[in-house]
Amino acid sequence: MSDVQGFRGSKAKPLIIQPIWDRLDQAVIVTDRVLAAPGPVIRYVNRAFTRLTGYRADEVIGRSPRMLQCARTDKAVSAAIKRDLQNGEVTRGTLVNRRKDGSDYLCSLVIAPLISPSGEPEHFICVAEDLKEKRSASEVQHLSAELEQAQTQIEDLEQRHSGANEMVARQRNHLRMVTGRYRDTMSQLDAVQERLSLRENAQDHLNREFDRSDSDLNASLEELRAMDEKLRLSLERIEEANLQLARSNEELQRLRAADADKLQLLATASHDLRQPVMSMGLFLDVLRHRLGDAERPILGGILAAHLSIRTLLEGMLDTARLEAGALDPNIGPVPMCDMLDVIKGEFTIQVEMRGIRFRVVSSTAVVYSDAQLLERILRNLLANALKYTASGSILLGCRRCHDLEGRPCLRIEVWDAGPGIDEKCQSIIFEEFRQLDNRDRDQRRGVGLGLAIVARLARQLGHGIALRSSPGRGSVFSVLVPLGLKTDGGRYKTGGKRRG
Repeated sequence: MSDVQGFRGSKAKPLIIQPIWDRLDQAVIVTDRVLAAPGPVIRYVNRAFTRLTGYRADEVIGRSPRMLQCARTDKAVSAAIKRDLQNGEVTRGTLVNRRKDGSDYLCSLVIAPLISPSGEPEHFICVAEDLKEKRSASEVQHLSAELEQAQTQIEDLEQRHSGANEMVARQRNHLRMVTGRYRDTMSQLDAVQERLSLRENAQDHLNREFDRSDSDLNASLEELRAMDEKLRLSLERIEEANLQLARSNEELQRLRAADADKLQLLATASHDLRQPVMSMGLFLDVLRHRLGDAERPILGGILAAHLSIRTLLEGMLDTARLEAGALDPNIGPVPMCDMLDVIKGEFTIQVEMRGIRFRVVSSTAVVYSDAQLLERILRNLLANALKYTASGSILLGCRRCHDLEGRPCLRIEVWDAGPGIDEKCQSIIFEEFRQLDNRDRDQRRGVGLGLAIVARLARQLGHGIALRSSPGRGSVFSVLVPLGLKTDGGRYKTGGKRRG
């Protein structure tokens, strides 16, 4: 190392007193002024530093002086030195450091700031010497013993301090627990006092209520006496009402007996009326094959009149049976293909003679219903479509679907090309004796029982009736019938619970 050693990493010129530092017997260390971790950085050491520590200048320059500390270095002394330097003061201290070869030595330190021309500390200079070189062996041994004893005492004090801190922490925790319990107890005490106050208020309120109730009871007794008199009068009225009800029941029984007689008479008359109507149909079918094309429109009108008479007769009979409660459906599997073929054969001639196209879309579905009543519903819907369709076409078809509960169903639809029905009138056309375009009650156009019978029969069977229509675009009447599901034994059962 040269006699003139500059500060590494510093832009300042080498100090002119550095050769003097190299000739000193004490170790000299110059650092920068940064005291924050990891600490100041060594910028210069003299030759005595190398003799004291064993480290060459190139091994320590750029590193922190903390590299010389060891486990025996007193941290309290190090902290005091740092505090004095932060305050800009000259500080002294004695530390146990470690040489490069691993041996410890007792070092006396004097550290002072190097002030720049601006008056601010620019560097720190430390002068260190080995106390063993200045003191005799006995003094050194004595000092070492004292140092060992002091360090032992410090360690003991640190342990006691740590134990005291733990005890204080435990006491604080215990105090917090006691304080929390005290607060909880006070809260409970406040709650108890509040409940006691509420109970006292409630007791006062009950006493006042009791006084009022006593007076109210006396008044209630008077009211009960008055009510007893009213009850006596009411019982007398009830007895009179029971007598009237008995007389009404007797009258109802007579009316039911009369209805039964009427139903019997109607059943007998229906047999006598159906015979000529069926005969008329047979004669008209024979006459259809003997007349020429010129008479076909006349025959079409006669067939339409025959259909009206037949529909009206069956409607009147069904209405009477429904009112008398004598219509008991026979529910079972019904093949739709057979029913559609029968209806197609019956209505095709009448529709075509009126110049209207008629199409039936066959279906292989098997529904769960009463065959006779379901056929009656479809006949009435087709008769209604034929009545209001002057030109165009009529369609009878089926669609598989599901009801609102997800059960498989068959929707049987009748499409017509009639005048259509306004939405506000769609809810009343299923009422009895309702004809939207027959306000003059022309009996030739029926009496308005067809759709009413359809609605009542559908309710009796548990089937849904729907209508889609708008003025000028025709109408679509539909019946929603449960599908019959085929079981493993080849029998049919309903796809779900029948709606009532």
